[in-house]
Formats: sequence, C-alpha cells, structure tokens
Amino acid sequence: MTNVLLQRDGKYVKDDSLSLLHLPTDQRVWVQLTNPNEIEVKRVIDELSIPEDFVRSALDDEEGPRLDLDDDTGYRLIVFDIPVTQSQTEDSDAPYTTMPLSIIQKGNLTVSVCLNDSSKFNDIKHGTLRSNVLLDSPKILYQFLLAFHSLYEIYLRAIDKASTNIESKLLRNSNTDNILVEFMKLKNALIYFASSLRQNILVVDKLLAQRTNLTEDDIETLENIQVEIKQAFATCTLQRELMNETMDTYANIVNNRLAERMRFLTIVTIILAIPTLIAGIYGMNLDNLPLARMGGFWSFIVICAIIVVVCVLVLLWLVPSHRKYCNQKKPKRRKHK
Repeated sequence: MTNVLLQRDGKYVKDDSLSLLHLPTDQRVWVQLTNPNEIEVKRVIDELSIPEDFVRSALDDEEGPRLDLDDDTGYRLIVFDIPVTQSQTEDSDAPYTTMPLSIIQKGNLTVSVCLNDSSKFNDIKHGTLRSNVLLDSPKILYQFLLAFHSLYEIYLRAIDKASTNIESKLLRNSNTDNILVEFMKLKNALIYFASSLRQNILVVDKLLAQRTNLTEDDIETLENIQVEIKQAFATCTLQRELMNETMDTYANIVNNRLAERMRFLTIVTIILAIPTLIAGIYGMNLDNLPLARMGGFWSFIVICAIIVVVCVLVLLWLVPSHRKYCNQKKPKRRKHK
C-alpha cells in the first residue's frame, strides 16, 4: 500500500490526487509504503529516483539499524527496529518481535518503508503523539523515533505484567510445562527487544555526532530520544535479569522436591530390601539356620514376625531423619509486623 501525505496544521493529510512525479517542493511530503508489492516498490524507485537498496532495506527481516547516505542522489537512509506483535500460534517463539523501519529523506520529502502497519503511524498522521518530549518538532524523523520507542515501553509493561502472572502460576500449578513455554516466549521477546534497542542507540549516537548539521533544538530532541531509548533498554535488561532469577529459583525448588522424593524412595527401598534379604537367606538349602528345625508353620510365623519388627525399627530410625532433612530444606516464613 502506498499513501502520499502532506503536512497541514501539524497533521499529515492523505492526498490521492498527487503523483509521485509531481510532488510539491514547498511542503513537507510523506510517502508511506506499508507492506508494498513489487510493483509499488519499482514505482517508488523509478519515479523518485531512490537507490533500490534503500527501499528494499526494510523488506528484509534481517536488516539491522544503520545510517547511510547516497552522494549521487542526496538521499539519506535511517533504519531502526520497531516492536511488533506476533500471532500466538504453536510456531511463534515470542508474543513480540522487532522488524526494520526505513526512513528515506531528501529535503522536504520523507519516504517510510515498513512491512507492518503500526498504530503509531496513525498517531503521527493525526498529530496525537505526546508533546512533553518535544514531539512538536517539525522533523518527522524525530516523531518516528520517539513514537516507536514509546511503543517499546508499552510492550515491556505488558511483558512485565504477563511474567508476574506466570510466576504466580508456577507456584500454584503442578503441571508447569505449558507455563514454562509461555515464560520462555516472553524471555525471547525481551532478547529481541534488547538486541534491537542496543543497535537503535548506536543509530541515535551517530545522528548526534552530526552536530554541524543540527540546530540546538535538534540536539535537544535527539538527546531526549537517546534518553527514551536507554530507559527502554535498561527496563528490558532488568526484566531479563528478573526472569533469569525466577527460572533459577524455580529450578532450585524443583531440585529440592526431587531430592525429597528420592530420599523417600530410598527409605522405601531399604524397608523392602529387609524381607527380601531374610527370605533369600532362608530360601537357601542349609540345615543349620536358626529356626530351620522348627515346624514349618511356626517357623514361618516367627520369621515373618522378625521381619516386621526389623522393618518397623528401621522405619522408626529413618523417618525422623527424613523429617529433619525436609524441615531444614523449607525456608522459614517471616512474620509481617
């Protein structure tokens, strides 16, 4: 889909009557390409004389954030990663991921290329973005940067809420396979966010390094953008560390439960080994064994009684030590004042 928009009164209004060959030069023009087909891509490349790799950069999921300048045509390319949601299917590895957004600029012309039609595009068009962080800047590049990095914050809050719910489920449910899969997907989303935010910081740093072409307002706006991205990156890093701590804690809980069960099974094995041992000894063809010359019925009763007594004594000896071991493993709850 290709839209041509003109800036009017702080908003971008769609104008279907405009041709790419006859765009006004005295107004800010935004050409929006959203999930374009091959015909639209070739049309933009040919009619606006934009380098082909500039337009196709956002159509490659593996494209990383970068800056580039074509000296022949004068077009400047800014690529950065934006957060997007993924459909929750069995094949999806995370509820959120990132994809590249290309901003191509020359004079008053701005061309955006993206595979996803985010709601933030509408906010930029309608002028409804936050104004407390210098989003009133007439440069649409800054609006793109701040709008989509505020979207990172929204998704990070959603991930934090979801991870909190999953942590409570881990403590309540015994069947945790599906819960752990959900937790792993959230962790994957944080990995994608952290990688993209780290590279986006480098892009903003490079923009700030071009101070000769920036006004004081531009520098102040870019510094605010830099702070926003670094805050999102710090939040993402913190949530990853908390998830790692949660997984380590849960692993310790599972190990403790397993150790208790193995200790219980060891006690059961020892108890069951006693009658097996005694029965095995008396099953041998020996005449000098105790009680061997007693009548068959009474010798069987006496041997069974001995087995029961020995098993009870061993059980009374092992069970208290097992309880003591379990009590040592359980942390004491602190009383809230």
